[in-house]
Amino acid sequence: MRILAFVDYFLPGFKSGGPVRTLAGMIERLEPRHAFSVVTRDRDQGDAAPYGGIRPGAWTRVGHAEVMYLSPEMRSMGDFRRVLSSSSHDVVYFNSLYSPTFTLKPLLLLRTGRVPRMPVVVAPRGECAAAAVSIKRAKKRLFLEVARRTGYYRNVTFQASSPAEERDIRRWFGASARIVVAPNLVSLEAASAPRARDGSKVAGHLRLVFLSRIARMKNLRFALEALRDVEGDVELDIFGPMEDPAYWRECERAARGLPPGVVVRYRGEALRDDVPRIFAEHDFLLHPSRGENFGHVISEALLSGCPVIVSDRTPWRGLEGLQAGWDLPLEDPPRFRDVLRRCVAMDAETHARLSTGARACGLARSLDDAALEANVRLFDVAARGKK
Repeated sequence: MRILAFVDYFLPGFKSGGPVRTLAGMIERLEPRHAFSVVTRDRDQGDAAPYGGIRPGAWTRVGHAEVMYLSPEMRSMGDFRRVLSSSSHDVVYFNSLYSPTFTLKPLLLLRTGRVPRMPVVVAPRGECAAAAVSIKRAKKRLFLEVARRTGYYRNVTFQASSPAEERDIRRWFGASARIVVAPNLVSLEAASAPRARDGSKVAGHLRLVFLSRIARMKNLRFALEALRDVEGDVELDIFGPMEDPAYWRECERAARGLPPGVVVRYRGEALRDDVPRIFAEHDFLLHPSRGENFGHVISEALLSGCPVIVSDRTPWRGLEGLQAGWDLPLEDPPRFRDVLRRCVAMDAETHARLSTGARACGLARSLDDAALEANVRLFDVAARGKK
């Protein structure tokens, strides 16, 4: 099956976080059965300059897909009409519910019959979750209400990454919405990367890492506040693009209120190739996100043998029983503080067991054949137009 995908950012970009890795993983894992063409921006999130060595508007082989990078001047309705009209594909795939440029424009062309009609898959990527809608709430609720009332997404096939996301989508688009639960796929290259730990855990000392966009949804301030009453030598290294400067100022104020034994460092953006090394240099990933439809950073940490301390608002649940970390309720900050205190006191032997459990947990999810078959089914359902 030939699939034409529209996404705001794609490889070699990395600053937008999970959506890039989600689509790249899907393309890699489905390549033997499906061929993907990707239409995207010619630069990474927040960058003024385009990627080097590309030809905007031309198809270029990138990894497992053909990719067309569009400069700002190439993103008009007419440009998208030419792309859709000149391509011969079986399904059109949108990697966002309401990207103004890379979902709403091409979907409008398909809706109004200005280009040949094709089956459509829309992956909201957590955009229907209550926590996501609560940020810029009025604007998002208005859009979702209008989309539902006008039937803008009528007859599309929604991809939900989990049963919880299926419930979020139905909350807005009703019981009749056609939804296929198809979990995110992890690149086999990431799953096969060797685990490398940098030294042993030292009792009384804790090396934490937060690796994500600096944005309210990722909840860095909560992580900082959880360290307020934690004693011992604690280091927290923060990696990620500065998406929300106002929120970062809130985080800086929270960091200034921490005890002297807690050292917080902002380390800038992490290059993709550096991520395994970063996890190897830290004892735990601290990621109390307000919501994730998958959580690639959690997957990458686990595959690197780095146990995690995360919220219970991700698909990564039951981690303590798997000896891979903890998934804790945001409504109970003392639980986070208690776990952090345990981690400070933890010795090398205990941490080594958690590291082994983390790797096993990450591999079990990455190599799940049922998830792969669910993604194959997603496009079969879209092509048929019924479940």
